[in-house]
Amino acid sequence: MTARRRATAIAGLTAIGVVAAGCLPAPATVEARRTADLYTTFVAVAAVVAAIVIGLSVFAIVRYRARGDETLPRQVIGNTRLEAVWTAIPLITVAVLFGLTVLVLNAFDDATRAAAGVEIRVTGFRWGWRFEYPAEGIRMEGVGRPGPEAYVPVGENIHVTLTGADVIHSFFVPQFLFKRDAIPGRLNEFAFTVDAPGRYGGQCAEFCGLYHSQMPFTIVAVSPADYEAWVAAHRGGGAGASASPGVAPGGSASPAASTAAGASTSPGASTSPGGSAAPEPSR
Repeated sequence: MTARRRATAIAGLTAIGVVAAGCLPAPATVEARRTADLYTTFVAVAAVVAAIVIGLSVFAIVRYRARGDETLPRQVIGNTRLEAVWTAIPLITVAVLFGLTVLVLNAFDDATRAAAGVEIRVTGFRWGWRFEYPAEGIRMEGVGRPGPEAYVPVGENIHVTLTGADVIHSFFVPQFLFKRDAIPGRLNEFAFTVDAPGRYGGQCAEFCGLYHSQMPFTIVAVSPADYEAWVAAHRGGGAGASASPGVAPGGSASPAASTAAGASTSPGASTSPGGSAAPEPSR
């Protein structure tokens, strides 16, 4: 491969890498926008570093390539000033990126410590999710697809207390650019503020067993007025999200629908901590 073709290939791969790194879901929360900005900064810095390193490498390959004679080029022993510069620049770059990362992480912690507009307790279990609104007396629970729907008001700080009932699960909404583990016996807290109304699909992101892929849920962001109307319609009872019918391994039937607080479940489903039900496997 000639030097020109090699340079073209390297430049093409670099461009593909930059484009691929920018393929993030559109951020849907205040916190996600901060994360997206941080990713963009990292990619921009990486692109500059790649351009410098690749550019100098290609220049050296082309400029000082063998020219058919055995004459050695001028030998350079060292340059203290130059070595100090190319040592200091990477150190400063890494320190700046580290500082920006700490600021973004602290912003997540600040949101968690801020006053909550809505408090939600989330429990992951095999093979579904439970969303409880303590102040409103609402519980949403779903097993299998399509999973439960949790309503939140736009523009308000949503405080989430997350745990697991049996094994480790993970709460992940791609457009939130955030993932947090649901660990049995431990309460993890985080908060988010959704920017615009919409439906934001989530999924368990920690392999938790046979039906791990059948654990979706949806965050439904609505206007404050619509949220208040939803709360008024479901206060004290909640509403169930449908679950896929099927037969669990061993013969137990999965629930045909998830339940609200105080409602009974189908055989084979348990709404108590540690309970589980198997949805129909995808085909």
